[in-house]
Amino acid sequence: MVLLAAAYVVVQLVRSVPPPSLTAVAARSTTLGGPLGGLPLPPGAQASVAVEGAGTVTATPGERPNPIASVTKLMAALLILRDHPLSASSQGPTLTITPADVASYQRELAAQDSVVAVTLGEQLTERQALEAALIPSADNVIKLLARWDAGSQAAFVAKMNVEAARLGLTSTHYADASGVNPATVSTASDQLRLAEIAMQNPVLAQIVSMPQVVLPVAGLQYNVNGELGKGGIVGVKTGWVPQGGASFVFAAKRRIAGAERMVLGAIVGERATPALPTALSYGLRLADAVAGTVKTVTVVRPGTKVTTVRTGVGTTVPVVTAGSASFLAWPGAVARETVHAGPLELPLAAHAVVGHLVVQLGSQQAVVPLEVASPAAAPSLSWRLTRL
Repeated sequence: MVLLAAAYVVVQLVRSVPPPSLTAVAARSTTLGGPLGGLPLPPGAQASVAVEGAGTVTATPGERPNPIASVTKLMAALLILRDHPLSASSQGPTLTITPADVASYQRELAAQDSVVAVTLGEQLTERQALEAALIPSADNVIKLLARWDAGSQAAFVAKMNVEAARLGLTSTHYADASGVNPATVSTASDQLRLAEIAMQNPVLAQIVSMPQVVLPVAGLQYNVNGELGKGGIVGVKTGWVPQGGASFVFAAKRRIAGAERMVLGAIVGERATPALPTALSYGLRLADAVAGTVKTVTVVRPGTKVTTVRTGVGTTVPVVTAGSASFLAWPGAVARETVHAGPLELPLAAHAVVGHLVVQLGSQQAVVPLEVASPAAAPSLSWRLTRL
């Protein structure tokens, strides 16, 4: 009997203890404030607007692909700069105007497309060609760049569609490099996403901020973005085609939550009369409205109970947040929280970190430590000897 009792004690003492674990918590979402109101969305077009680093504030529901005209040149320019990168000060390779380039210019001039004059043998650097394509919106020069990059218009357009798919622009299809073809279509949300990428390229961002440029043959050319330099507008591209109306992709600096931030937006398919000035006006109004709507909001505060630790010895301990999370937010913004457990082992001292809470709002993310609110002791001798 003594031997059996001793064996029992040894077994109970060395027997493994069930590990502590966090009580499972499903991912949850919280909608902040009331409904978003007061933003001047254009009634006859689609619009999407975001604050850089925070995410999309609002977008027209039920967007459908619409011709985007010369806004198409944003994707074309990004591809040129991807394949032939420029530094902040470099001009890049030189392109020489060929008889085919002159013929293209003459055809498009006769068709009343947006062009700049070129002459046989004229030389344009890559940067000058991009300036011609993006500032006076020269259709003939973006096509020249497309042929230079890919060998043909068709090959370059295929690259544009591959890049659109890679970037997740699921409602975008390119039929040409200039946007003259009304089969080149997109949505405001897709073009907002592209604008965010475009403005991260320092060369492209610098070019679209230029109010004018002097070209070798065409001379002084003005930016077709009539709002550039007004109301904090620093880019990015306008467009108009009869079959699709006016489009305006814009970037504007605004003071938001105590700091200068970029508001980015896209308006697609404005058909009011006059279409382009109306689109430009809505861009300015949207930038102002968003700046007055977005605030810093504390989404998570310290000491908030999130879950519990099951100790494995029949007790539970509250788990609370050990920090806070504040974001740029607006009425209707959705904050999503997910609990992730860390390695757990008894004993747990008070305030021991046992996991973390991942909080996301738009494109913002914070990781908040989770700690136990009180200590959790290791199994006592009596617990070990009496458990079955």
